[in-house]
Amino acid sequence: MVNSSRSYSILWLSLLGMITLHSLHGCKDSSPQTTPDEALETIQMFGQTPFIFPVLSTEAQDIITDWPVFKDFKRISGNLVNIPVEDMKYRSNNLRLQSDSLAVTLPKALESPIVRARLLVVSTRINLLNQETKKSVPDSIVIENRLLELHQSIREFILHLNEKIEKDRLDQKGVESIR
Repeated sequence: MVNSSRSYSILWLSLLGMITLHSLHGCKDSSPQTTPDEALETIQMFGQTPFIFPVLSTEAQDIITDWPVFKDFKRISGNLVNIPVEDMKYRSNNLRLQSDSLAVTLPKALESPIVRARLLVVSTRINLLNQETKKSVPDSIVIENRLLELHQSIREFILHLNEKIEKDRLDQKGVESIR
């Protein structure tokens, strides 16, 4: 009887050991082995749609030369292409700061309600992009959509800058022809 209880204990210990080894072996096999090259391939890149900064009129370029914040804004917004989320988080935050500075340093020659409104839309689009990149699990589709919306708002902002300068030029021409 003592022998049989001992054999049952040994049998149970053996069975328990085999189950433990099998589960450890199963856990080891369930985690995929990746090489450093494969790990790099899994990084999500954002800004798949290239963005070409809109063309400024000659008169607008003359005004912009004295507006260094705009040059930084243009450079940063043009660099939001094919970058990982960590870079997107950093760059969108920089762009957010630049858009705030744009609003504060807007040259008097560009001052108008429509330019201010377009600048506010750009700032809002940047803030939405920045919020999405800061989420613990950012949604790649939302980030791409936010980028496309930002690009469109920048195009409209530049369009209205050019139109404001053209309107002022025509107004000045009209005033001179009256004299």
